[in-house]
Amino acid sequence: MRQFLTMPGRTGPVIAVAGALFLCLGRVFGGEASETDGAANRAKNLARLNCGAHIDRILPGGRVVTVPVASDANDNPVALVLDDNTLSCLLPLGESTFIITLPRIAVLERFAFINQNAVGQGDFDLAVSNYRLGSNDPKWVPVQPTMRFDGKRLLNLPVLGVEAKYVKLSFHVQKEGRLAGVALYGSRTLESFAERHVLRAQTSYSLGAMKLVTHREDTLNFNFANQYARARIAYVSSGGSPAALRMIDDDVSTSFCFAPQDDHPTVILALANRQSLHRISAVYQMKQGKLDVYLLDELGSTPEDLAGAKLIASVTDQSGNGKAAVDFDPRGARYVALRWTPKNPRSQTVEVAEIAAFGAVPLSVLDLEEVPNAFAETMKPGEGGQDFSNTLGTLADPPSLGTVSP
Repeated sequence: MRQFLTMPGRTGPVIAVAGALFLCLGRVFGGEASETDGAANRAKNLARLNCGAHIDRILPGGRVVTVPVASDANDNPVALVLDDNTLSCLLPLGESTFIITLPRIAVLERFAFINQNAVGQGDFDLAVSNYRLGSNDPKWVPVQPTMRFDGKRLLNLPVLGVEAKYVKLSFHVQKEGRLAGVALYGSRTLESFAERHVLRAQTSYSLGAMKLVTHREDTLNFNFANQYARARIAYVSSGGSPAALRMIDDDVSTSFCFAPQDDHPTVILALANRQSLHRISAVYQMKQGKLDVYLLDELGSTPEDLAGAKLIASVTDQSGNGKAAVDFDPRGARYVALRWTPKNPRSQTVEVAEIAAFGAVPLSVLDLEEVPNAFAETMKPGEGGQDFSNTLGTLADPPSLGTVSP
């Protein structure tokens, strides 16, 4: 069975900081206009494991890459379908092909990905199919002409009305980089995802079921600090409060700007209920400074006073990198607080694109609608195999279920 372990256990705080990822709302990394100007995104990213999506990397010659552990230090494509936009996958020189398998045929509206630090150079092609095809099959339907991504951090491409179950990303890389934040947005909303999935992931049953899970590959990192998990913004130290939802809207192309005169930009997220968390990540823009991460169970009458909160870690960013992730031993909390301290306050604006707070839930308690091909004992997506699709839109290859719980 393919493994989905997203982060190994830690014995103490581990902090990773890497390249800046975004500009302010109204611009994307390449300087083009964003489709979500003026509002928080309401669409759910379908290219996520928690939606039943699966990704394979096809090397020249047809070999499929399978790596059991996703981190920011290897080339595991699983990192691209997790909810953590601080994780990335290597884009080496030459040809790289990724095939994303959605659990069902979907009508897409927008495609995006992050060229981390705008380092990678080359071009890419996007193609779709409703049927399982080999990676070189001519029946793939191109979505747009070949596009360059030189000097661009975020590629945000409208694909209105495109229908697909399989999405093929073909990269032709002239300068090595890293790929992150792959996103496919369709008509499904954050609210509809919450209605179907979140109560199951948040019940006392699901938390108790964790005691029965002895293999980490049978768990999924679930982001409890997002609108699709019914999280909310409990407090912001400055800026317009409704716009603060952009920090938890499942979209790094939208961002929230704190006021320039705010010496300590602070946000407190309220989870739907108390959860056991083990990882906090954030994508933001700040030239230089420090980020403090806190966990707490109650909000006092003065939320900005974090004296009684548990400080999990402090990230010192001397180079203005703008991406941070903190891993720690599991701790229970109802609220997550992040406080930035710019090195030169009042001379810069702190912008935050996305915040995530992860806890582990058993795969068995998340109804992934239709089990993705990750669990199938059939040939892998993109490399051929018998097709059983019909005009009713059923699965191309009905999966043969393997054991996911001991």
